[in-house]
Amino acid sequence: MEYLSVGEYAKIQGIHPRMVQRRCQAGLIPGAYKLGNNWLIPKCVDPTGAIEKEDKSLVSSLEYLTFASGQSDKHLESLPKNSAYYMAKGLFFYYRCNYEQALCEFDKITPVDDDYLGSRLFSLYTLICIGDFSRYRSILPIFDISCAKELNIPELLPVMECFQANINVSVSVLHNIPDWLKKGDLSSLPPIMKDLTWYTYIKYLQVIKDYRVMLAVAEARISTQKEGHYSLSDIYAYLYAALGHIKQDNPELARKRMMTIMNLAIPDGFIGPFVETLTTMQGLTERCILEAFPQQYENIVNIWMKIFPNWVKVHNELSANTISEVLTRREHQVALYAVDGLTNNQIASKMYISLSTVKNDLSCIYDKLGITGRHQLKKMF
Repeated sequence: MEYLSVGEYAKIQGIHPRMVQRRCQAGLIPGAYKLGNNWLIPKCVDPTGAIEKEDKSLVSSLEYLTFASGQSDKHLESLPKNSAYYMAKGLFFYYRCNYEQALCEFDKITPVDDDYLGSRLFSLYTLICIGDFSRYRSILPIFDISCAKELNIPELLPVMECFQANINVSVSVLHNIPDWLKKGDLSSLPPIMKDLTWYTYIKYLQVIKDYRVMLAVAEARISTQKEGHYSLSDIYAYLYAALGHIKQDNPELARKRMMTIMNLAIPDGFIGPFVETLTTMQGLTERCILEAFPQQYENIVNIWMKIFPNWVKVHNELSANTISEVLTRREHQVALYAVDGLTNNQIASKMYISLSTVKNDLSCIYDKLGITGRHQLKKMF
């Protein structure tokens, strides 16, 4: 097989060689592989149609999968066996915390498939869960917004912004949040991305602690659902509705939302969202699991203990500093003193704050990081 160099391919395409290198790194040029420090591109790749083909692959076609409780696998098998099928199958494994199997399904989706970016996004999250940070870092550049700007396709920019915003809010990083997300104006996003856009928005509201709006958005989503049916993202609608009711001091409504979604989703094996939000629910998840699905309790807690430190690590990496945006500056300083072995009285004296403030800050720190004491705190700093 004959190959083109990056420079030769760039000349035919009429683009900068750096853009070609980025596409090769992102896997957007079929058959390209790296030999030493150089990329080799198969000559059989149609250079005149390659850009158009690659650009189409940048738009996700994440499906809005809705099914009756307990019928998820039957619904899956009714889908055509195309990239959307492998995407859905990968998502099912991901939501069931079967991370290795999820990766296998996502990897079946090629750069020329419409679901390619969606598969790479959830591959990122899967790799975080299993702690494969080397591969995680190799995929992350795909979502570099500057690459979309270089392609000079205006309609592509909000799509790439949505993917990047989803990554940021998923790890509680509020860098470069687009204006449309801050304003809650999702109309500029393609309808085909409505699920991803909706989740990005409600997660953003949770991160900025706008619980009133978050609750309204979650309840609006729930109100449109057919009884006994749900989608994967609807799980989060119920969870964030439950969280909103907790923050509004409505414990019975919070419990009702939590029990409803557990009874819908857990029979299908979808425990991932409950693992992910375990520490934000102030014990509600544990209480409801022990009541309705006690056999799942230990499994959910054990999975959380394995994956939570990985998400904290990625959060700190994307924050570009060691001060976690999950904590306030004072909480971070209190945490550092606690890790150094200072007593509560010593921390209060050093920081010129009251002992009760130190105790309250430590309680908030433990709650935010999902830990129970100083011995766990030391492992994170």
